[in-house]
Amino acid sequence: MALAQADTEALAALYTEDATLLPPSAAPISGRDAIKRFWHAGLAAGIVAIRLEPAELDHDNRLAYEVGNYEIQLEPGASMTIVDRGNYVLVQSQQDDRTWLRRVEIFTPAPPRP
Repeated sequence: MALAQADTEALAALYTEDATLLPPSAAPISGRDAIKRFWHAGLAAGIVAIRLEPAELDHDNRLAYEVGNYEIQLEPGASMTIVDRGNYVLVQSQQDDRTWLRRVEIFTPAPPRP
């Protein structure tokens, strides 16, 4: 929903204040404000859809992790669509209000298909 509305505030609110995002071929991005800037740049570059497909999920009282495949659809030009596929790991931590927020997120592109 936040992605469809290009709402970077709502996207950033999915992360803890001290979250770390590890995008491919880039330095780690730490903190909610920096992650908000990352998503702002991504939306400006043409990200229009993200699909996460969990393959494994587990949790304890305060931490949960998810491993799976992702697909990101970009439309950087009027008649161009790019689809990026790969793998991701997401670690969430339970907050005092019992909500879950992203603490660490890692995504890596899949190797090119032959």
